[in-house]
Amino acid sequence: MADDKDKPRTAADFRELLKEHYEVPEETRKGKRRERRRARKEHRQKQRVNTRQVLEEERRREPMTAAGAAVIIAVILGAGFAATHWWGKGDDGGRTTVATSPTPTVTDDGESGASSTPSAPASPSPSSSVAVDLSTPEKTAEGWARVYLARNPPVDLKHETVVERAAPWMTDALTKNLIGNDDKLWNDLVSNGGVSTVTGVDVGKAAQGLPVDTPLRVWRKVTVQTSVEGYKKYDKTIVLQAELTHSGSDWRVSRVLGV
Repeated sequence: MADDKDKPRTAADFRELLKEHYEVPEETRKGKRRERRRARKEHRQKQRVNTRQVLEEERRREPMTAAGAAVIIAVILGAGFAATHWWGKGDDGGRTTVATSPTPTVTDDGESGASSTPSAPASPSPSSSVAVDLSTPEKTAEGWARVYLARNPPVDLKHETVVERAAPWMTDALTKNLIGNDDKLWNDLVSNGGVSTVTGVDVGKAAQGLPVDTPLRVWRKVTVQTSVEGYKKYDKTIVLQAELTHSGSDWRVSRVLGV
């Protein structure tokens, strides 16, 4: 006659095993927080080992029946329920904390804090707070240069954003032309991971060889001082030749040489 330990477990046996999963040892309720946490961890490990041994024994004894499989599934689900609703509660009164970003970490004294690597905030995009003054060629050229050459790729994302920001100082034709073409200064700034700030603008007479001024069209030399902060920090002076045309009561930049 086979020994009792060799007999297949009954549903009652598995219910007893399930009961064991729900019973939490006394040592997990006493002592310091760290000691209780260690005791709960050891208890869970023992229960997992015990459950695995039971399953292995059942496989050796005989094929598992549908009823037996249902009981074992109940044991596993019960263990998960206990881990969630008992072992996982800790000392916070049963409250469940859902962590978003950054992920909180728990210190030995029970206090939680955010653990994340702080990143430097991206500088805001240069705003178009520069007054749009189109009354003279000089004021138009200066306002356009201050806005168009103040750039922040991490915020602007694309050169088109810069062009659209400077559009009030330009003709529609020039705006479309700049949007449809690459800008070397923008590409260089992106490759340097930099942000460009305009520190000064000087508008003077155009270089020799350009057309002379007329009541409807003039050329101006625009010298722009910029400060770039990125992987490399440096100051850069940009010299442009800008054509400005008169329409109604306004002067607008209609063509630019040097970009």
